[in-house]
Amino acid sequence: MFVYGFLTTLLFFLSLCDSKRPMPSLSYEDQLVKEILHKYRVRGKYGRPVRRFNDTLKVAFGIQLIQIMDLNEKDQILTLNVWDQYGWRDDDVEWNMTKYGGVDKVRIPWSKVWLPDIKLYNYADHRLDEQRKSLCVFHHDGKILWMPQAVYRSSCQIDVTKFPFDVQSCHLKFGSWTYNGHKIDVVFYDNKDYIDLTEYVTSNAWKIIDVPANKNIKYYSCCPEPYVDLTFSLIFQRRATLYNYILILPCVLLTSITLILFWIPPESPAKMQLGIYYCLNMVIITMSSFLNVLVVNLAAYGQRANLPAPAKSVLFDVCAKVLLMNDLVRPFKPDSSKPATIVKDKLGEIDNKWSDDPMASTEVLVHLQKDSNLAPPPGPPVDNTLRQSTGLLVAIDTKLSDLRDFIQGHKQRLSDKDKRERLVKEWKAIALILDRIFFVIYFGIIVASLAVIIPIITFSGQYTNTKLAEALPHT
Repeated sequence: MFVYGFLTTLLFFLSLCDSKRPMPSLSYEDQLVKEILHKYRVRGKYGRPVRRFNDTLKVAFGIQLIQIMDLNEKDQILTLNVWDQYGWRDDDVEWNMTKYGGVDKVRIPWSKVWLPDIKLYNYADHRLDEQRKSLCVFHHDGKILWMPQAVYRSSCQIDVTKFPFDVQSCHLKFGSWTYNGHKIDVVFYDNKDYIDLTEYVTSNAWKIIDVPANKNIKYYSCCPEPYVDLTFSLIFQRRATLYNYILILPCVLLTSITLILFWIPPESPAKMQLGIYYCLNMVIITMSSFLNVLVVNLAAYGQRANLPAPAKSVLFDVCAKVLLMNDLVRPFKPDSSKPATIVKDKLGEIDNKWSDDPMASTEVLVHLQKDSNLAPPPGPPVDNTLRQSTGLLVAIDTKLSDLRDFIQGHKQRLSDKDKRERLVKEWKAIALILDRIFFVIYFGIIVASLAVIIPIITFSGQYTNTKLAEALPHT
């Protein structure tokens, strides 16, 4: 008790000494922050910052576009990187700058103050929150500015009828989710009835055409009061330069080749033959697309089925040899699997030796255990050493059996994995062989076609020159 009383008295004197220590002087900014936070603790942060309940709070809102991140045509979702701009007024937090050393603004954490519940109506987002919260800037005249960063994913009707020269129009509708127009009136920030593009990073895929915005007052079926929203529109066009080179230009060139037909004389049979050649060429291109799809499907067919032995023999033994692809198929021939077979046989011999060992036989140990559990014969008592040894051997054999089962299971899993990987590699090798076969076939078709069409074109030119020479009058 004496020790306890002494410690209590000592702590009391230490607290008195600590209370007499001079407090550090606060700057004017710190004093303002403490006073504003104190007001919010007393008043609360869940009610609107108005003096009377029937007053309408005016909240200014705007968005500053930073980047067009993605347009998902399939799911019809537009993803934008923006900076939100909120502004409202709270008369309770005004202060005289001269009283606080000329401080005109302070920063307060967003979680300590009231925030307007302005939401994106047409959101298409699986995230719980799309904003990165930032500090609120309080001005001396009661104005509050809040500019959080945000990534919005909104639904948008995508029309790709004129792809790649399509123009898309997406809308982002913002408004208070719970306060009607009598409680919160949403207006444009700085009277900008458009999307601010001051900090916009130019997109390589899209060109912005217009960014208008409108203020709407709408009545919903849930509530009789009017609700105010700001709808920002983003009208942008796809940059078609890349598609001009990879899609439009090749089509134009291929189509222009058909003009050659009109320069061949009508009496020449090559006029129709060349047209037939173009038709056959289109058929060949179409067939090549189907064959490429077949090859890709075969390359991804591994782990699903084994290749039939006759087809495998023809492709690996005949086609690969003719096409000079022996190095590709050599690992899949039977000769290359001998080392694995030898290792497998060695493991099998070890497993058989282990299972044939009488000391590792569970049946023998079980018999020993049964014999030790029998009633002792008449005579002097039998020593318990044999029984204890037998029990120990049984426990050891149980652990060894479990270990053997684990090793066998692991060996089986490794074997199955090797088979699957081998099967995948075989199908990829088949796909490469078929690619080479189709290349040779198409190369032969192209050479044969040129060998037929070039003499015809040359002959038609000579024939035309001869007819012209005969038709000219002799001088």
